[in-house]
Amino acid sequence: MDELYDIAITGGHILTLDHDFTEYDDGLILVKNGRIAYVGERKSYPDEVRANRIINATNRLIMPTFFNAHTHLSVSLYRGLGTDLRLHEWLEQVIWPLEKRFCTPENVYLGSCLSLLEMIRSGTGTLADMNFYSTYAAKAIEESGLRGFLGEALFSSPTPSVQDPEDGFSVTEGLLERYGNHPLLHVYLVLHAPFTCSESLYHQAGEFAHHHQIKICSHVAETKREVDSFLANFNRTPVGWLQDSGVLSSDFIAIHGVHLTEEDKQIFVDKGVSVIHNPHSNMMLGSGICDVPDLVSRGIRVGLGTDSASSNNSLSMLNELQTAAKLHKMNRLDPSVLPAKEVILMATGVNSAIFGLGNTTGVLSQGFSADFMIIDAAASNMLPDYDPYAQIAYSMENENILTTVVAGRMLMEDRKVLTMDEEVILKEVKKWMTHASVHDFILLQK
Repeated sequence: MDELYDIAITGGHILTLDHDFTEYDDGLILVKNGRIAYVGERKSYPDEVRANRIINATNRLIMPTFFNAHTHLSVSLYRGLGTDLRLHEWLEQVIWPLEKRFCTPENVYLGSCLSLLEMIRSGTGTLADMNFYSTYAAKAIEESGLRGFLGEALFSSPTPSVQDPEDGFSVTEGLLERYGNHPLLHVYLVLHAPFTCSESLYHQAGEFAHHHQIKICSHVAETKREVDSFLANFNRTPVGWLQDSGVLSSDFIAIHGVHLTEEDKQIFVDKGVSVIHNPHSNMMLGSGICDVPDLVSRGIRVGLGTDSASSNNSLSMLNELQTAAKLHKMNRLDPSVLPAKEVILMATGVNSAIFGLGNTTGVLSQGFSADFMIIDAAASNMLPDYDPYAQIAYSMENENILTTVVAGRMLMEDRKVLTMDEEVILKEVKKWMTHASVHDFILLQK
């Protein structure tokens, strides 16, 4: 008897995003136990298709889900506050005061749920979070069905969730004990930035990450002010200062990397450091433009993230990759820069490789996790469909994403989120917005 699969996706145009950009028209994906058991042309599959669920994907595109390589889930509750400010003013006048007053386990959970809804709706399957009270963010991620990297934000000063900076490592150890063998949740170490963390904290972090064999990430060289301050105080750039701490390695992931010198870039090459590009956030905060084409030409891996919903103010990886593609064409006055295929890979397979999941996610291939989205290719903004990569990079909208699947589980089908109670979450967010203390804070800012 032919094998029974959990899900079969029949028809549709499959973009595997493998090394050769293999495509299958009138394709077939068979899913069993959360993994892809078969992907190819329907006509090449010799047996009758038997599955508990068969989905007809005619006039659809199927591709891997996006990987949001940098975000702060809980601060979606502050979206729209503190706009039109530079990074340091935004942090010091708005975000840090808000977090000091309102960052509680309950609000981390609620804000994370709001962010995760938006991510599922825009085709994200994996995310890397930097948060306080990270176990509450983990609870929301686990309930959503998304794959997530969990990180308790470390500072050299007390945070809303950790009074003694040394205890931040204990929180991470707790995450490792709790989620070390989880199929979808991964733990990594996150330090906020060189201007909020000491050199000794970075040194400890490097040793901790190496001992536990986990990734480590930090905001780095996000603003000119940061770089100028380090040059004035240490006669070193933030990257040079990090090198002195001993933290840089192939497991280090630098977020932003907007203001990098030639020496900085060579250090990244020598140490195997990867960079996560966040164009919307860098534009919103007036931080500048990371020179992605130059970094890529040097062999530095560059991935893509949205940053938070309060500095972007969107969590759509589709919007992010489309902005990245056009921003660098404009900046270089060269339309050939960051072509469609390359920027789509930045949002999928490159991020998977950076975070150590390159052999399990980011590609539609036999044995890989069944993480994919189904896209309406017959919508007016998607036709004519001469080049699906061009459509994704320049024409597609979030509403074209119909279905999101992670590890073989339907998180959204036909635009309906299945794993989270959207109505309840939105109701709770609106209730939070009208809370008296929140309202008073907003009035004070005005």
